[in-house]
Amino acid sequence: MTLDILTLILSAVVVLMALLTPMMSPFFRRLHHSETPAGNSLPPVTVLLVSNGDHIALDEHLPIYLTQVYGGNFEVVVVTEKADIETENVLKRYSHDPHLYHTFVPESSRYMSKSKLAITLGVKAAKNEWIILTDPRCKPSDSHWLEAMAPHLTDDHSLVMGYCGLADEARPFHRFHQLHTALYLLREAQNDRPYRTNCMHVAFRKSEFMKQSGFLEYLKFSIGEYDFLVNKYGRGGNTDVAYDSSTWLTENALADKTWQNQQVYFRETGRHLEGGSWVRLLHSLDQWALHLGNLLFLGIGIFAGLTSRWILLGVTVLALLLTIVMRTLNGRKALRMFDVNIPTWKIYFYELSVLRHTILTHLRYEYADKNDFISHKV
Repeated sequence: MTLDILTLILSAVVVLMALLTPMMSPFFRRLHHSETPAGNSLPPVTVLLVSNGDHIALDEHLPIYLTQVYGGNFEVVVVTEKADIETENVLKRYSHDPHLYHTFVPESSRYMSKSKLAITLGVKAAKNEWIILTDPRCKPSDSHWLEAMAPHLTDDHSLVMGYCGLADEARPFHRFHQLHTALYLLREAQNDRPYRTNCMHVAFRKSEFMKQSGFLEYLKFSIGEYDFLVNKYGRGGNTDVAYDSSTWLTENALADKTWQNQQVYFRETGRHLEGGSWVRLLHSLDQWALHLGNLLFLGIGIFAGLTSRWILLGVTVLALLLTIVMRTLNGRKALRMFDVNIPTWKIYFYELSVLRHTILTHLRYEYADKNDFISHKV
C-alpha cells in the first residue's frame, strides 16, 4: 500500500472538491432573510385572475380568494374569454359576492397575445393601485394570504415577487425543479437583479403598468407574461420578495407534456429579456461543479485502482460519499423549508437530472416551430 507524494496530492484534491462543490448549489446559497416592513397598513388590493379555460380550477379556488380575511379593501377581478360558457357559469354562481368583478376578452382580438390583452383589460378594470396577478390554477395557503402579502406592498416597492410551489400531486421531479429554479430567480431579485420568474405570483403597481404602456413591446409573444412583468417593472432596486409560508401559492399539477412545453416556452422568453447573464452563468457553474466533480472522482478512483493506490481509492470513495451527503442535507433543508415533500434519497439524483432536463429542453426548443411562440399576423 503506497503513500507517495502523488497519492497525497490527489487525496487533497478530492477532499477539497468534496467540500467545495456542495457549495455550488442554490440549496446552499438560499435566500437571505429580510425584515418584513412594520406597521398595520393594509393597502387596497386587486387580485387579478386571468382564466385559462380551466373552469374546474376556478370553481375550486375562487372562493378562497373571495373569502380572504382582510382589514382593507380588496377586490377579485376575473378576466375570461367571451365564449367560455363553463367559466361564465362558474362566475354566475359567485356574482352575488361584492368583492368579485369580471370582464371579458373581446372575441375580435385574434392577432395578439390573448393572455397579455386579458391582463391589460384586468389592470384597466382594477380599482386599486396594487395588483396581485396569479392564475386560477393557483390557490392561497389559507384565508390570511392577502393579509400576509400586504406588508410587502409599500411605497418603497414597485413590484413584489412571490413563491408558488406545485401541488403534492405533481411529479416529484417537477416539484423539485420548480423550487430549484425559483431559488435562483428569487435570490437574483433580492440582489436587485430581477430577471424573470417561474412562479405565477407577481404584485405590481397599476400606475407603473399604465405609465410604461403595459406589454406594448411584447404583444407579439404568445407567452411570458410574468417574465416580462418582472423584467420590465422590477428594475431600479424597487423589487421585494415575499417567500414566507403565509404568502405562498400552490399551483395544480400539470400533465407531463404541458410541463415540458412550459419549460420550452421559458427558453424562448429568456431570449427577449434584459439581464440574466449572471443567473445563467451561476446555473452553468453549478452544473459544471457538480458533474466535473463527479468525473474527477471517477477518474482518480479508476487511476487509483489501476495503480494499486488503495489509500487514494479509499479517500476518493469517502470524498464522493461526503459530497453526496452534504448535497443531500443542503437540499433536504431547503425542500423542507418550502414544504416540498420528496424522499431524501432522491435529492442527489434529481440534482444530477437537472443537466439532462436542460439538454432535453434545449433540444425540444431547437426543433420546435418558432411560430408557436408568437401571435401570428402581428
